[in-house]
Amino acid sequence: MILESLGCTKIAGELAALMQQKVTGTWLVVAQESPGSFQGPEPGRKEVADRPPGTPHPSSRKDRLTSTRENAAPSPGERHWRFYLVMGRLIYITESVHRVRRWSRALRQHCPNFVVDPKDVGEGEPWEFQLLQPGMDQHLLSPTHAKALIRTSSLEALFNLASYAKVSAHWYPLPLESLQIPAKIALSALDLAQVFEKAEQLWAQWEQLGLHYISPDLSPVLSYPTQLKQQVSSQSFLTLNTLFNGENTIWDLAIERKQSIVGVTRTLHHFVEQGKISLKTVSDWPSPLEQWRIVRAAVAPKKPLIACIDDSPLVSEVLARILQPAGYDTIAIQDPMQGVAILSEKKPDFIFLDLVMPQTNGYNLCNFLRQSTLFRETPIVILTSQDGLIDRTRAKLNGASDFLCKPPEAEKVLQMVEKYLKCSHRPNNLPDMGFPALA
Repeated sequence: MILESLGCTKIAGELAALMQQKVTGTWLVVAQESPGSFQGPEPGRKEVADRPPGTPHPSSRKDRLTSTRENAAPSPGERHWRFYLVMGRLIYITESVHRVRRWSRALRQHCPNFVVDPKDVGEGEPWEFQLLQPGMDQHLLSPTHAKALIRTSSLEALFNLASYAKVSAHWYPLPLESLQIPAKIALSALDLAQVFEKAEQLWAQWEQLGLHYISPDLSPVLSYPTQLKQQVSSQSFLTLNTLFNGENTIWDLAIERKQSIVGVTRTLHHFVEQGKISLKTVSDWPSPLEQWRIVRAAVAPKKPLIACIDDSPLVSEVLARILQPAGYDTIAIQDPMQGVAILSEKKPDFIFLDLVMPQTNGYNLCNFLRQSTLFRETPIVILTSQDGLIDRTRAKLNGASDFLCKPPEAEKVLQMVEKYLKCSHRPNNLPDMGFPALA
């Protein structure tokens, strides 16, 4: 029997109503994973909750969608979808499971020669749409291909949503009416209705064929590779072992083999029933932005570490507020005797040292540090309110690099650090653009 996924039907209707109002914002949809199945609901389970997404509704029905948290990461057993609307048009749908894999598949299908460049993309959401815009601006990507990518990615996400009968949702409006969205790319209400219809038809076919227990987000692996190797030719085994390597999802295999997702899954279903193939969950890939940050962090120079040895926590806090925004890391040490071990472990690039402390004084500690090969060349600047000639001379005799008067002034602190470290480390933050980043 074909079971209708009422949850997806409700979502489609409510979303169409939102788009007619030409709103801008994010619609968050949450589904609870059903025990006893990989991703979809138990067959026959038809609980439905329905509520208009954040706007008044003329209906007085009691079965309404409940609001949920916008910024919360999915709780165990939850699956999230986010619909990004600008002036009543859909620019993208994200899903909490395999978001990057889905983007990569759609990109491979429709824009195989497009190389994404995440350097100019901010921290906002959705990053997928932000990556498409520069490609079109530079004529590296046609609007037709970009829109096809959005439709394909949306179809996958909505197919997964169609497998759930019970969902909750909430609307989060955003004041982004001035954001310019290319009309040829964003999906209209009619475009999205067609994608919803196709997703529901695909899920209905999925259930009719008895595939409801298989999620295409799962990865097939050979259950008994050693036995299979003895039963087939070396070439056949190599092909099967490459395909079913525990890294490719069923969606990936369908793209690789250029076959329909239903056809590939029906074949796998036969072998799963025989016990020859097992299905396992796989993690998502890092996003292009995450990959770029990793590369940038690997090649970027390490931030200099500056230690402040002062029995007053206030002085350390003041220095941290001055130095950290300028691109330096800081460490505060209040007990100079115990702090020597911390200095040996952290090996700071620069040390601010208080002159007057309860258990010792800055002269003795500076002299002690200079006896160690670890700190023989480390800049050590004495912090004190005693700025006389005798004090400066004594500090120099004990190995201090320089003198700085209390209370520390921002400009003088930075000049002193840059004088000895020979460089200025300023933060290079990415610009923020698009929708706010959501967990």
